[in-house]
Amino acid sequence: MNIVMIGPFAFQPKGTVSVRAFFMARALVGRGHRVTILMPPYDHLADSGRTWEQEGVVLENATLRRNDLWRQIAVPMALARRATHLAPDLVHVFKPIGYSGLTGLYLRLFSRRPLVLDTDDWEGAGGWIEANPYPAAWKRFFAWQERWMARHADAVTVASRTLQTQVWGLGVDPERVLYAPNGPDVHGRDAEPVSAEEIRQIRQDLGVGEAPLALYLGHIPHGSDLDLALEAWARIGDRLPEGARLVIAGVGDGLPALQAAARQWGIADRVGFPGWIDRDRAAFYLSAADLIVNPYRDTLINRAKCAGKGVQAMALGKAVLTSRVGENLEYIEHRRSGLLAEPGDVDDLARLLLEALSDRTLTTTLGLNARQRIWERYDWDARIGAVEQLYQSVRA
Repeated sequence: MNIVMIGPFAFQPKGTVSVRAFFMARALVGRGHRVTILMPPYDHLADSGRTWEQEGVVLENATLRRNDLWRQIAVPMALARRATHLAPDLVHVFKPIGYSGLTGLYLRLFSRRPLVLDTDDWEGAGGWIEANPYPAAWKRFFAWQERWMARHADAVTVASRTLQTQVWGLGVDPERVLYAPNGPDVHGRDAEPVSAEEIRQIRQDLGVGEAPLALYLGHIPHGSDLDLALEAWARIGDRLPEGARLVIAGVGDGLPALQAAARQWGIADRVGFPGWIDRDRAAFYLSAADLIVNPYRDTLINRAKCAGKGVQAMALGKAVLTSRVGENLEYIEHRRSGLLAEPGDVDDLARLLLEALSDRTLTTTLGLNARQRIWERYDWDARIGAVEQLYQSVRA
């Protein structure tokens, strides 16, 4: 098949294209299909007009110099024309809102090609339209886009069980909805371990030395729940081994609030904010950590999401501490392949942080079990057949 995927934004820094769409596309290429991913790089304008091939997948950015209202209308039209020009057997649109959602709308209205929608977040009531400071008109439009695209697509792929039920609730036939959770980067399966010298260098750069290191690595959106980790860190600071450090590596709209919170809690000297870590360096930083931390509150957003960053860490054999909510319950068996705190419970999070960072035997064991679980259950190469079958069904 000739498949065109429509990304919602640039390849980086967010993960929907680089972790979800690309991993799916690469597995499809491995099965003999041709895949092109078209992107509107409004969040990384340096990629405007850039095209390259990576592991058999063609990645193509629209020309986009500014993110203004005119381009938000015109660029999706250009993406739809480009997708049609490529004469695909089907188009897979990632996210129902924004640039990609509008591209999907144009394709649905003006093209007869089969259209599949992918959703990896809940945008509507109780979702991101309420968490993000969008104008009221945008919120109404995004909620409408989400409903319209799900109902008018030939099929829908979803990243979590919660999204599966949410899409069913929009009136979509369950037979047209495929549960397709995130999986690990195939290169991690047989990759050589990061050298002890490289780990020492990274830990030195992060100012931690041989002391315990808890790490969050990834995009930091507006409304991030990482403030829970900061408050927990403040509560257990005097009981942690000397020199222990929490590092929050990433960029995003939520970063300034976290930096302010660290100062407010009086822990700025024990928390690091090194900024964005390039994807090709992520495995080195994850390998240097004792524990990966990503806490959540119990919200519809968090029940719906499927955090690729936790999957990546588990695939590398790292212990993950997150919250007992949503897709985390699918990935992690508490105290066997990771640790699950009660959502929003700072005391429980602090207790588990202290326990894990005081016992490297525990984190090593959890990490080994996590790696086995992720590769046995979530390897895209083993699961891509279900996506192929879905594609065949919409082309029939």
